[in-house]
Amino acid sequence: MTQVVNDVLLSQAQISSYRQNGYIIIEDFLNNEQLDLWRTRVGHAVDSRSADWVFPEKGQADTTNKELDYYTNVFTQRVNLWKTDAGMKELLFASAPTIARLAGELAGTEGIRLWHDQALIKEPWANATSWHLDGPYWSFDSTKALSLWMALDDATYMNGCMYFLKGSHKSIEQMYLERGNFEEIPIGKNMGDVFKAYPEATKCESVPALMKAGSCSFHSSLLVHAAGPNMTNARRRAFTMQFMPLNSTFNGKQNILTNEQLQKLKIGQLLEDESINPLLWRRS
Repeated sequence: MTQVVNDVLLSQAQISSYRQNGYIIIEDFLNNEQLDLWRTRVGHAVDSRSADWVFPEKGQADTTNKELDYYTNVFTQRVNLWKTDAGMKELLFASAPTIARLAGELAGTEGIRLWHDQALIKEPWANATSWHLDGPYWSFDSTKALSLWMALDDATYMNGCMYFLKGSHKSIEQMYLERGNFEEIPIGKNMGDVFKAYPEATKCESVPALMKAGSCSFHSSLLVHAAGPNMTNARRRAFTMQFMPLNSTFNGKQNILTNEQLQKLKIGQLLEDESINPLLWRRS
């Protein structure tokens, strides 16, 4: 394939900013031709799935979120499009040399595996996404996991841009190091439920992540973040990738794993099945 993302080189200042604040925004990550390609491929992959096909296995239950009447109106979510759409698989692996390298350099890891990808589309009039952090949902524990969030439309105050609690990952990392586990708070109706478990995060500044289409962000899996409602009559489309550091191990949570995959795993087992969590980058 031709180049599917722009070849971005990070400065030390950008890496330091990510580690200090828990996020970074990269403008113009895609040019107009690349943006059209991602919109077309993601749109096709999403449209090829029915409403009950959120996860790779059709009809697979959501084991993370409980208030589904609210959550299903937060966004249209389609997980692991690379597993069910050949075009998305090709695009994801074509983009990996750049995207996974950026993730590895920001996190300071020796290698990066894909945890999952997903389309997150705020439909017209969609609910707000309450404050949450990603790491406690996942089937491995890490202080260096992170996500890419790629804007396929402008993300604005009106259509549900993200908000980051700047630096909130630091107190949560410290809490994890002291306790040895994370408390999992699902996305629900109450914007502030997460602060019952992570009260130190309320001291952090809330920063809107306004992005033009074709820009992207990376954020730590321990960074508290949210998104507003979509107050417009148009969709706000985004594509994300969730990254797992090399040598991560299974913690017992199902998250996006199928029942069959779950039954084969034991707590403490390395997550290294290339058909589930392909290695995308290794530090040379």
